[in-house]
Amino acid sequence: MAGRDTLQLHVVAVVVSVAVLIFILFGQVAEASRRMNLCSHTAYPSLCQPLVKRITNPSRATHRTIQALEAKTKLALADAARFKNGNQAIATCYDAYIRKRDVMALNMFLTAAVSDYGACVEGFIDANQVNTVQNVAVDLRKISSNCLTLSTLI
Repeated sequence: MAGRDTLQLHVVAVVVSVAVLIFILFGQVAEASRRMNLCSHTAYPSLCQPLVKRITNPSRATHRTIQALEAKTKLALADAARFKNGNQAIATCYDAYIRKRDVMALNMFLTAAVSDYGACVEGFIDANQVNTVQNVAVDLRKISSNCLTLSTLI
């Protein structure tokens, strides 16, 4: 009889352990799903996901992507400044990168950024150019598009 009770206790312990593991696993899956859901709204989730890892709050996610956009824009500005002379497409990007705005709303700023980066990319397309400045401009347009989408979730 004692052996049978011990076996039942072992079975109960195993069942409880499995239940706890399943609960933890589903919690982690749910958290990952919430993070991915923010980025799934964006046009470029693969660029969004590394920037907002472990963030489920849309305000914080937007802030983080804007910080990344600002940092990448500073690098792009330095790169474009080196090559802007003699290349109209790069000069257009340079002008877009340094443009200052007095905007009232975040969405207006981000919409303008998407537009400016798009104009920069279109200049390269029109000139049939592919180079590192153009590649960065494409990423900036995509990241700013993600920022705009995330800002609408706030």
